[in-house]
Amino acid sequence: MIYVLDLDGTLINSGQRHCGLMGEILAGTAPEVMSERTSGMCYAPVEYMRYKADGHSGLQYLTDCLGLGEEAAGQIMALWQQQIEEERWLKTDTLYPDTLGFLERLKQKQGKIIYLTARQNKEGLLQELKRLEIDGYADDIHVVPPSVAGKAKKRIVETLLAKMGEDEGAVCIVGDTENEYHLAKELSLSCYLLNRGARSKRYWKERGVKSIASLDEIELDHEI
Repeated sequence: MIYVLDLDGTLINSGQRHCGLMGEILAGTAPEVMSERTSGMCYAPVEYMRYKADGHSGLQYLTDCLGLGEEAAGQIMALWQQQIEEERWLKTDTLYPDTLGFLERLKQKQGKIIYLTARQNKEGLLQELKRLEIDGYADDIHVVPPSVAGKAKKRIVETLLAKMGEDEGAVCIVGDTENEYHLAKELSLSCYLLNRGARSKRYWKERGVKSIASLDEIELDHEI
């Protein structure tokens, strides 16, 4: 069995990086930009992460929840994208409590592990995997640009399928976004979708998609 694993929101908890950076940017934003607020609402990290998990973008949070104009919101998101993978923020990432146990279970089952993730800073990711001590579990690591994540991930998995031997069994996708969902659906692969990362349980339920809250819910060597 080959397991293709997403990282952020699946194995790695990057919530502090995402909401912490947004808070820092908003706190330091020029007064003339922040004066565009109309709702009177203040930034709340929990609200920010929940709003995004329910299917909205960071830009939508800034305009819908904080009342910023599109130009100001766009400027803030540009700053966010520039800094989100800086080393100081990557160091705030942690493993989910069930990550190591899940990876150990895969190794015991002699499953092949492939990390497939969307990041801008590949070297930063590789250093992070070493810091978190999960680099050694992967048989292969693929990093694709966030802007073309869906298409790029599909190409990589299609290449993997074309090279697979009969003794390698099936492929299972594990992730937390619609990229993994569509990838598995288009290629007719088994898939587990987490509802603790980029997308919430409500998001998946509204779309009629089954989701799980923990890696412990994954039945190894069994298709769902």
